[in-house]
Amino acid sequence: MSQDPSSPHDKNPFEVLGLQGTEDLPAIRKAFLRLAAQSHPDRLRMKSQEEKAQALELFLSAKKAFEVLSQPDKRREWSDRMARPKSAPTPAPQTPSAPMTPPAEASSAPVASRPGPALTPAHGVPVASPSPPTPPSSAAPRAPSGMHPTAEPKPASRAGPLPAMVALQLYKMGMLALESSDYAKALDLFAKAAKVSPTPRHQAMELVCRGHQYLSTRFFDRARESFERALQLLPECREARAGLDQIDKQSSRYLKGR
Repeated sequence: MSQDPSSPHDKNPFEVLGLQGTEDLPAIRKAFLRLAAQSHPDRLRMKSQEEKAQALELFLSAKKAFEVLSQPDKRREWSDRMARPKSAPTPAPQTPSAPMTPPAEASSAPVASRPGPALTPAHGVPVASPSPPTPPSSAAPRAPSGMHPTAEPKPASRAGPLPAMVALQLYKMGMLALESSDYAKALDLFAKAAKVSPTPRHQAMELVCRGHQYLSTRFFDRARESFERALQLLPECREARAGLDQIDKQSSRYLKGR
């Protein structure tokens, strides 16, 4: 399946092969053969299973990149895409700071002195001046019944999606990718589903997709081992049984051709 340059999720085939984007087809083929010789699983028999799996993924990525760049129109599209300059991020507009208002100066007007007690002209007894009325204080708002006056209401927490729902969605997308023979995408989706919800079904489907990748490169023994491990985890896995039947058919045709 060829890559689409408009999709942001596809890897750049030039970058997968370690190229600059201006090479011709002979240079692309030479880079692919160099990567294939380094990452072919037959050269890593003494390595661990994890290193073998990484080497196989690198080999399949290089093979897919070479298939894309072998087409002149796809090679031209990827070259034009790498030649386009990346747009620089636009700086965020700065908001003008509000002018600072100078602090209000104290009024220089003299403070009026309070009038002293008035004397009655008749008896000369001081009479106190009436005090100004005190304004009523604003009453504090009442808290609702059943709540402490100092307690503040807490916002309701938003619950995220359940892991089982996320794993189910990833599983459905992985089955669609498996039906369209996009084994690399299906393997990635089933691996994520097994990480979110490690059930035997998700782990078995991850092994099924890995077996199909081995089968596409004619590594029949490793493909058979992956399908058999999937049946050990999930004996009713129909996809693993179909993969074993496909191994028998392809291996017999391959031996007759040789």
